[in-house]
Amino acid sequence: MDISQINELVAKYIGIPYCLAGRDTNGLDCLGLIHLFYRDCGIQIPDGDGAPYTNDWVKEDPERYLRGILRQGRAVSLNDLKPLDLVYFRIGKYISHGGVMIDNQHFLHVLQNEVVHKSPLDFAWRRRLMGARRFVP
Repeated sequence: MDISQINELVAKYIGIPYCLAGRDTNGLDCLGLIHLFYRDCGIQIPDGDGAPYTNDWVKEDPERYLRGILRQGRAVSLNDLKPLDLVYFRIGKYISHGGVMIDNQHFLHVLQNEVVHKSPLDFAWRRRLMGARRFVP
């Protein structure tokens, strides 16, 4: 997939509102966004672990998000991020947020009470960045 195809796909998702456990274009959480974005790229990853997401899922099982991510793709050096790499972040005490790199400097994601948007992988985000996974060669 080339950068123009990635940009077309990004445009499809920009502005979709956050929705806890959202899995369609009416509303998405970060895992729903990741699932649908990769599906549109022809890459199948699960949209969850089969258990429902509650508002307190992070407090109930703080390692849940990371366990699911580590089962997908292969690890990537944080110094070698490329478009379509999945990136994941520590927000507060736990790894509970993810996004998709759309070029070497920006990622697509959605945060609670916001809409899907792209952000630069700047200092603030880099200090929260805990890892990355790659699904394409």
